[in-house]
Amino acid sequence: MGHDRGPCAFPSSARRALGNKPNSVALQATLPERANGVLYKLGGAGGGLTCFLVDGVLTYEYNLFLVQRTTIVSSEPLPTATTTIEVETTYVEPRPGGPLSVTLRVEGVEVGSGVVPVSAPLLFSANDCLDIGRAYGGAVSRTYAERMPFAFDGAIGKVHIAYIG
Repeated sequence: MGHDRGPCAFPSSARRALGNKPNSVALQATLPERANGVLYKLGGAGGGLTCFLVDGVLTYEYNLFLVQRTTIVSSEPLPTATTTIEVETTYVEPRPGGPLSVTLRVEGVEVGSGVVPVSAPLLFSANDCLDIGRAYGGAVSRTYAERMPFAFDGAIGKVHIAYIG
């Protein structure tokens, strides 16, 4: 079972701009065969971002306030292993609401990438926390809405969040 750090894994200062500021989120995770569950989630059903696994496929989804959803997936399911998963987000055009480039890496090797055409110019929510290992509150992705809290069935070790630039 993944970490249960309570209903708010990180305070607002640590999660404030993941949806609209260049950043890197790296997690050390032990993946079972055909891993499932939320690795991290910020926001809720009305808007946010999430990184999760379904049958081993790494998936990142950016929900722009229900107006637009961008999904980026790994090219193939991740193998059973203890590994580092990284999601790097940078601006394609550095301006409020500008498009974001998202790259998914496993052990430093790119496994998927894409562009979020429009980013949230402000915060997704003033009261949603950055959840690690499961999704509290509303489901950012419809993919796991029926399986909430969609707890990760592996284990999460270290989590490192850094703003870039």
